[in-house]
Amino acid sequence: MGFDTEKFRLRRFVEKLAALGEVEEHAAPVALGALAAAVENSAKVAHFRAVGPERFEIVAGVNASPERIAAAFGVGESQVLPEYLRRLQQKQEVAEIPSAEAPVHQVVLTGDKLDLTRLPFYLQHEFDGAPYISAAMDFAVDPATKKPNVGCRRLMLRSRTTLRSNLTQPSDLRRIYLGCVERKERLPVSFVIGAHPCDFLAATSKAPIDEFELIARIRGETLPMVRGISNNVPVPADAELVIEGYFDEAGYSEIEGPYGELYGLYGPMHPDPVFHATGITMRRDVLHQTLLHGGLHLARNDAAQLSAVNFAVMVWRAVKEAGIDVADVYLPPAATGLHHARIAIRQKAAGEARKAIAAVMKLPLVKHVFVTDDDIDLRSEEAMEWAFATRFRADRDVITEGGHFAMSMDPTGENGKMVKAGFDLTWPVGAPDIIENRVSQTPHLTLNPRWQNVRQALASGPKYFIELMEGIGTDDGRALTLELDRLQRDGILGRGSNGEWLLKPRS
Repeated sequence: MGFDTEKFRLRRFVEKLAALGEVEEHAAPVALGALAAAVENSAKVAHFRAVGPERFEIVAGVNASPERIAAAFGVGESQVLPEYLRRLQQKQEVAEIPSAEAPVHQVVLTGDKLDLTRLPFYLQHEFDGAPYISAAMDFAVDPATKKPNVGCRRLMLRSRTTLRSNLTQPSDLRRIYLGCVERKERLPVSFVIGAHPCDFLAATSKAPIDEFELIARIRGETLPMVRGISNNVPVPADAELVIEGYFDEAGYSEIEGPYGELYGLYGPMHPDPVFHATGITMRRDVLHQTLLHGGLHLARNDAAQLSAVNFAVMVWRAVKEAGIDVADVYLPPAATGLHHARIAIRQKAAGEARKAIAAVMKLPLVKHVFVTDDDIDLRSEEAMEWAFATRFRADRDVITEGGHFAMSMDPTGENGKMVKAGFDLTWPVGAPDIIENRVSQTPHLTLNPRWQNVRQALASGPKYFIELMEGIGTDDGRALTLELDRLQRDGILGRGSNGEWLLKPRS
């Protein structure tokens, strides 16, 4: 069976984004030392045609906006979450294809030809410890359980054949590696560089599914994979470039970092294992990839945008499982896409906002939970600030809970723990329907003439002024005001508790 190894290729997706006006071309040569600033200064996908003396072709920011992630799914932005949830429920196949049919094996570099310094590692933040590649996805198979594993990893250049990488933060790869160290085994791993956003979403997802199949599910079709030339680790056959190799059995032996993290601050240095490269494979017309990570534009970080989508899935499921009707979920990328969860619910009973907060507080890393009614646009800072100002009371509507795990790079953590907080921004269930509790909105007249004059209209019952305009059939309320004034002077005009006009009962 043949596979289309171009459909989910990074280069094809960049072409799609270019057709949508999302790509900024950089034809002029760019030095590797100037690349980080050029990436940070581009609000669009930055496509560099000639980077460094090798004139690398590099693309940055492919995952760095909701519109681009929506384009990866082929849906509108508002449909990403339901489409993602739908795909997760659809089983897909993983197929192994021979090396000769895998585009990522068009160029193979092993032995004396293997040289990591011929790849576009570059200094990404002012005080980084060395040049980095930031867009690597790690592929491995647990030697003990044979379970596949996929994650995201940064790569710190060490020598022509070795790297350092961050295996300090809790992850499946860290757990797998610690098992190998205990058994005094090497851990074969391959790093894919240059991949479709669907693959990155799978690599950062917490979905409890075979992680190779997870890529296939998020893509929505069968995933073609090929085994490594030098380490036998399967990777997507349609990738742009792969670094094959292994983490040695020496354990956490060398210092990795510092590196600018997704908080916009530097993460601490920490001991990590050494990775030994045994092969590099790539397409002939390889398109290298880099990510914006850390820095001043946190909402444009690829990792934050990807986390925002994946954590929205987790939050949605947690709130639904608590028996609450969820209208929408959004995690702001500027808050790392991990730490702030906004949830709009359709309240059926008192206490549901607090139930939603409690359910989400159980999730890892989510730090601040904001629950609103379903009339609030979670993506609108204006709407969120308004809900905070008009529906939140600090002595009643805030919940705090300490003792939760914090990542070592989290500047608010203390001894590996953090305090979580929930904010109830909803109207109390059963609040009276008084005018002071109604949202003031622009009038939208629908003229439907039924009465000749104001007195006739009010004879049928109390009316708001807009109902008088619509029922008499006028879009100009000035003449109606004069009629109301005459009824007032006649002593027969009154007002309802919510501002309706009415005729006083005859005495």
